[in-house]
Amino acid sequence: MTKRKKQKQNNRKVLIIFLAVGIILGLFYLKSRRTLQVVTVISEIGNYDYYLESNATRIYKKYYSELEKELEDNKIDEKNYASLVAKLFVIDYYTLNNKITNKNIGGIQFIHSGLKDKFINESSNTMYKYIKNNLYGNRKQKLPEVNNVEIKSITEIKYNNNGYQDDMGYQVIVNIGYVKNYDYPETVELTLIHEENRLSIVEIK
Repeated sequence: MTKRKKQKQNNRKVLIIFLAVGIILGLFYLKSRRTLQVVTVISEIGNYDYYLESNATRIYKKYYSELEKELEDNKIDEKNYASLVAKLFVIDYYTLNNKITNKNIGGIQFIHSGLKDKFINESSNTMYKYIKNNLYGNRKQKLPEVNNVEIKSITEIKYNNNGYQDDMGYQVIVNIGYVKNYDYPETVELTLIHEENRLSIVEIK
């Protein structure tokens, strides 16, 4: 083999190595440039500890605004209040495509404080168990999004179960519609009771 041919081969090898290194560095740079997904609180209903997050869907924002107006009223319509809590819970809990990880359980703020830990644990092992990480906004997984909720019925009840009781509680049945149905629940029954100045969910069926 002549010197010139050897030189050409060596030059080719060097070029290939430089290209490979360039591609690797480019991919690393692009990965490092991905925007980390961050969810922030953008609104709060002070006396009730309800809040609106930056990743909320349009339908959630609509009913949150209605809840805000209802709770600002001097005379609260409790049935409407219970209906709005039920709608907001269902939208947030069954909309999974805006959750960043499987630890971001929806609807927690509407659960009775004494049942939150149990609710988070059960949800992490069922509904939310298989949600893939979306920290950099590149998840390809198909997940449900609620785009319609309707109150099928709302009934005043006396509730007494597992140490929780209320003579003026509510049983709410909600119909759920999705952008695309991936075989998630289409009807849910919720039980709400008074917890100090607010209504909280104690049962989900």
